[in-house]
Formats: sequence, C-alpha cells, structure tokens
Amino acid sequence: MEYGKVLRFHRVKQGLTQNQLAEGIISSAYLSKIENDQTVPAIEVLELLYERLGLDFCESSYSHPSKEKLKEWYEAIVFKRREDAELLKEELLQQKETLANHQLYIFFELFRIRHLLLKNEVEKAYEAWENIRQHKDTFDDEMKFYYHLASGLVKYYRNEFNDAFQQLMEAKNYSSSLEIEDWEQSDLFYLLALSTSQANHLSASVFYTDQALEIFQTQYDLAKSADCHIIQGINYSRLRNYAKSLENYHLARKIAAQIGNNIQLTLVYINIGTLEARMGNHAVAIESYEKSIEYNDLSTSFRNSYLLTSIHSLVIEHYKKDDHEGCLKWVNYGEEKLKIYPSKPFQFHFEFYKKVINDDKDISNFLESDVIPFFEQKKEHIYIIRYSMFLADLLEKQRMYKKASSYLRLAIKLLNKHSQLGGILL
Repeated sequence: MEYGKVLRFHRVKQGLTQNQLAEGIISSAYLSKIENDQTVPAIEVLELLYERLGLDFCESSYSHPSKEKLKEWYEAIVFKRREDAELLKEELLQQKETLANHQLYIFFELFRIRHLLLKNEVEKAYEAWENIRQHKDTFDDEMKFYYHLASGLVKYYRNEFNDAFQQLMEAKNYSSSLEIEDWEQSDLFYLLALSTSQANHLSASVFYTDQALEIFQTQYDLAKSADCHIIQGINYSRLRNYAKSLENYHLARKIAAQIGNNIQLTLVYINIGTLEARMGNHAVAIESYEKSIEYNDLSTSFRNSYLLTSIHSLVIEHYKKDDHEGCLKWVNYGEEKLKIYPSKPFQFHFEFYKKVINDDKDISNFLESDVIPFFEQKKEHIYIIRYSMFLADLLEKQRMYKKASSYLRLAIKLLNKHSQLGGILL
C-alpha cells in the first residue's frame, strides 16, 4: 500500500498544507518524507494522519475495489456509445468509493476528461485536466498512461497539435510497460495518427494510421477503419499524392455507405470537395460539398460545424468561378443557418463575401480591425493567410504599400510554416 501517495492525494484534495496536516502529530519535514515514500512511519502515526483527513485507515489498508466498472465506462467512451457512457457514469457516482478512494478517483477523473470531450465540452474538460494535474505526484505508471493520453486529447481539442503529439508519445512510452488491450492500443495509434496529421508530421501520421488500421481490420471495426482511410486521404492530399488520397476517400465512402454512417459520409464529401478544389476542379468540388450537406442530419453540435463548413466552401467555389449570384445564394443560406447555429467565425466568413461582392468600401477596415485579429486570437492560420493576402492586395491598389507589405509578409510567413493546411478530421 502506497500510504504516502494516498496521504498526499487527500491532503491536496482537501486543500491542506503539510503543516496543517502534520500539526500536533509529526513534523512537516517528516510528513514530506512519508508523502515521498522516503520512510515508512509507525502505524499509530498513519492512523492519526488518516483520522485528521477523515479516512478509515483499516479500510484503506486493503486492496482497492475493482476498476472493472471504470474500464467498462472508459470503453463506452472510446467507442462513442454515448448513452451507455452516461448511464455508467451515473452508476459510478452512486458508489461511495469512486470519489473517496485515491486510485478510483484518479481514474474516474482521467476518464471523465475524455467523456467531456466526447460531448464536446472542451472547456469543462480543460478545467478537469487542470484539477487532476495537481495530483500527478501520486500517479503510478497506469495512471500516467491515461494522464498523458487525456492531456494529448485536451491539447488536440485546443488546436495545440504538436503538444498533443508529445503527450500521446509519452502515453505510448508508458503503454510499453503495461498490459493494455488491443482496442486501447489501436485507439492510441489512431490518436497519434490524428495529432501527427494536424501537426504536419505526415510520414509519422501515415505510419500510425496504418498501424491503427491494421488492428481495426482484424477487429472488423468498419467505422474506425473508415476513419483511418479519411486520415490517410488527408495525409496523401497534403503530400500532393492526389490519386492515393482519392483512393482512400473512396474506400472510406464505400465503408461508410455500407454501415450507414452519415457522419463519415459528410466528412468524406467535404474532404473530396477540398481535394478537387485544390486541383482546380470547381464543378466537382461544388458537387461534393452539396453531397456533404445531403448526408448531414445536424443531430450534434459538431455536425452543425460541418454544415457551415460545407456552405462556406460552396461560397468560395462559386466566388472562384465568378458566379456572384451563386455565391450570394449560399451566403444568404449560411446566414439563415447562423440564426439556428450561431458561429462567430462563419459570421465573419459570410459577411466578408457579401462585402466583396457588393464592393463595400469598408472592407479593408473590416478585415484589419475585426476579421484578422479574431482569427489570430483563434490561431486559425488558414484564414489569417487568406484574409491577409486579400487585404494586402486591396491596400496595394490603394497605394498603401507599406501596410500592404506587412500583411503580405504575415501571409507568406504562415504559408511557409503551415503549407499542409487543408482537410477536415474527426
């Protein structure tokens, strides 16, 4: 039994200093040694410390209750069985030891982070992650595995992709000394594939995607196999291997159609549209984006984002074709959808094209004061590049060469750093 870790965990959880816990029992220096497993104190000392923390020493001396229910919950989260995950969470919360026992509480909180991310409650997940970090010193290797995995996911959802990759690699390092199940191994490879793709480590992403895909195929997990083909489609698109990219997208499309997964079909057609647009095939791109809207049933918040992404892409493609009427049609459609699904980024996108087509004289100020600063704050590099280049062109026409040059430099700097931009992942 690791008494030191248990004491430190409950002391920190209750907001006590070492002086407050040790007062009248032992010195704070001796408590520090106990908490750091540098000494084994007398049973009488442990009993007094446990009593001050409101813990039952005898109960804590026995082995921890089974983690089976927690792992069952975690598996439901990983496989996105939302209803099962919610029911299991409530069942766990009704068990006293879930929150009172050091080990169970740590696992519960680490798994809860992923559950919150599954529900797209990113800020709540970040708060839970911030809270659990203070107990890092009490983690064993298994806890560290899940901690780094959860950290990687939190970083990924906050668009900190390099940090996400580093955290997931830490999880991978710990996994080698643990007996994790095949579904957890494939999940780890899949998350590594996602983070490396977004961080532009494309060869690594191709490798980890293949590793994940191999396991998913042996498990006959068609949905995850389709996810892997979508990632590979994006990877090969960024590597400019467009034939290989399309091959993967079409494999994903066939699987998604076979299992009736409309989310994946929506994503496949958005990404095919992005690829065709990159190759200058605007008519095919438009057809693909329209297909993506057909499959989007809008039952979750992230699907609302997919819908707005498709509409925005249609606006861009019609604008590229100098079809201003078609462009405005989709702008108006997008603004109607914003009344139901508000989004500041898409509000700016649609307003921008409306101003461009209507030759609004305020467009330079709009870009400089509102749009570019907003996307800089969000670290949305693709839009900083796009709008900076447009603004630079406008300023040059107005003979404001110095300011035009500054925005052009900004765009070129980001282009050199983020040349891989393009493609939407799950």
